[in-house]
Amino acid sequence: MTAERLPLAVTADLSLQAASGEAITVTGDGAVVTFTLPHLRLYPGALGPLADRKRRVEVLTRLQRGLQIADLTLQVRLRDTVLAQLGPQSQPSLLSRLLGLGPLQVRPLRLLRALLRRR
Repeated sequence: MTAERLPLAVTADLSLQAASGEAITVTGDGAVVTFTLPHLRLYPGALGPLADRKRRVEVLTRLQRGLQIADLTLQVRLRDTVLAQLGPQSQPSLLSRLLGLGPLQVRPLRLLRALLRRR
């Protein structure tokens, strides 16, 4: 007899300090974990080992498998705009494939608006 698996529920409200000193907030509300970034600027070396395209795709694919098992979705936001998400229902866009982001679902128009928007 197998027990029915219930989805994981996450409750979190964290503030992380990036190497640049800026705050990144992480919130969890049930099945969605959200990373809210203060801006989109990347600093040299910010990606570390994920700078390698093949490695980045492997890591994101493994992360998606884990999110599928836990029935969780991970979102990346800039202020109030969801720019990308990874989870059981994520569908990678053409931009995701071009950037080597594997299964990460990037929202190109929102990303473009965020890049063009002034602080």
